[in-house]
Amino acid sequence: MKNLTGFSVIIPTYNRRENLKACLKSVQSLNFKNFEVIIVNDASTDGIKDYLDNLKDPTIKVIHNLVNSGQAVSRNEGAKMAKYDFIAFTDDDCLVNPQWLNELAKGFADPAVGFVFGATYYISRTYRGYFPERIVTNQNGRWPGSGNLAYRKEIFQKLGGFNSYFLKYNNEDSELAIRAVSQGIKYKRAPAAVIYHQKQFWNGKTLLNSARNQSLWPVMKKMYPHHYQTFKSPVFGGLLVSPQEYLYILFFPVFVCLLLIRYLLHGQKDLLIFFTKWPVWLILKRLCIYNEAFKNRVFLI
Repeated sequence: MKNLTGFSVIIPTYNRRENLKACLKSVQSLNFKNFEVIIVNDASTDGIKDYLDNLKDPTIKVIHNLVNSGQAVSRNEGAKMAKYDFIAFTDDDCLVNPQWLNELAKGFADPAVGFVFGATYYISRTYRGYFPERIVTNQNGRWPGSGNLAYRKEIFQKLGGFNSYFLKYNNEDSELAIRAVSQGIKYKRAPAAVIYHQKQFWNGKTLLNSARNQSLWPVMKKMYPHHYQTFKSPVFGGLLVSPQEYLYILFFPVFVCLLLIRYLLHGQKDLLIFFTKWPVWLILKRLCIYNEAFKNRVFLI
């Protein structure tokens, strides 16, 4: 069956019912004619299933995963149900601008473009958060993040969708985009396609889990040696991952004092989460990078 011209908006969700409600409200306010919404509930336990089952909007499709499978699997399952020829992804903790799909659509005006990605702001364009807020930004659409990303359905299918292996790096979106570029697929930045990330906070577990994120780069360097730097990865000279962090380590006594003063001045009192980041997270992050570099037999530190 031939795909219809329009967007299928896919939203994976897990145990963030109130965030999802706000996200869905913003999606329902989109100023775009032809779109549907596909929500993939990844076996949530916070009442999301009942909430979704009671929705009466005919433009919303719902998938309930029987077991928690991760965002990559959820997005891929949603894509299988898409009836439109463009698939747009956002996350349950994001709010989309009313013109979001219009701006993404402009990026596909060139038929050679296979995927388009937009800009992300945390709370608002001017808001400035402080640790332990989990500040997610992608100003000017520098990076193809899954919260603000669209593919032609035929291209997404050709690529095979998101690879759930890269969930452990929280970078399955980066891998898919680099994979696409390595296969000659063109992309377009759409900085006017804007979403706003809702307020989030780190805890000890989520912070330490994030230490693995940048250990993606030894894997990418091995798999896609000619394309892993396409989106200006944090790898300097093909050798150093986030080189500024070596300065933090080298001058740690000075930096930690300054960071602690700033932390306290902004009303934060939880010293356990502070020292979990400085230095535990910082050191663990480097060890994860070294481990992946060793496993993949590439020189990256």
